[in-house]
Amino acid sequence: MSEELFAVALKSTVDKIGYDLAQAEVPPLPFVDLDNVVNTTELLTSDNNAYVWSMSVLAPRPKDPLYACTFTIGARTVNDPANYDIMKLVGKLKVAFNVGSTVDILDYTGTVASAKMGVLTVATAVVLPQEFDKVSGIRLVSLEARAVRLG
Repeated sequence: MSEELFAVALKSTVDKIGYDLAQAEVPPLPFVDLDNVVNTTELLTSDNNAYVWSMSVLAPRPKDPLYACTFTIGARTVNDPANYDIMKLVGKLKVAFNVGSTVDILDYTGTVASAKMGVLTVATAVVLPQEFDKVSGIRLVSLEARAVRLG
């Protein structure tokens, strides 16, 4: 398996975890990749709460098959003056990406998930300061992880 396919598998694994968390909410929430300009623009002009995320770094450290990974994942809420809703959503993300936890990396881009392509281990999770626009807040968790590519 190539490094390129591993990056896609890692991204799709985080996509799946976030999507599953978002769908478990009542009512289900959108899960938006902040690097997707179209979906981000739609989200920021809507009144919807959502889970959000963005991949920052995936690089061989010190070399393939070992990787360092950094990404942010968080929540956006609207009309949440006491910030209880956003903190509940962020709390669920911190449980899903608990420091020391491991996540099997599979490629979820097809109709059927691939075989296990690697393992991601969460090394640090830091809740960042909340950001605001006129009616909503976004609070992100900065995650650093290590991954190993199998095969």
